[in-house]
Amino acid sequence: MFRRTASWKKYAQQFRNKPASYLTSFAILHEITAIIPLPIVYYSLDYSDIRIPVPEQAVAEGNRIMSKVRTRYGYEPLDPDSRVMVNLATSYAVVKAMLPLRIAASVALTPLMAERFIGPIGSLVTRLFRK
Repeated sequence: MFRRTASWKKYAQQFRNKPASYLTSFAILHEITAIIPLPIVYYSLDYSDIRIPVPEQAVAEGNRIMSKVRTRYGYEPLDPDSRVMVNLATSYAVVKAMLPLRIAASVALTPLMAERFIGPIGSLVTRLFRK
């Protein structure tokens, strides 16, 4: 147990020295772990036979409302029995439910990204603007 805390002390010290790069890294990783799963979950639902149990009347009513919005902005209306909106809402809910995993992954990868990507990019930008 003491080895684990000792290994994190190094990262805590680095965070104290460069909080901006660590916070930026965490924010970027957190957003990446939110954006990348969305199309994966959506297309998995779309191409599989998994049907989320939603009353057909609710799907038709939701599609009617969304079709009005879509036609207002110049897009084609949805079919009344289309499951696109159900799959989009389900994908969003799955990504939100994965929040603890996303935070854990972001925290675990923050030191790597801060030291290997954000820090060097920040140094490069600083050197470019000092000249």
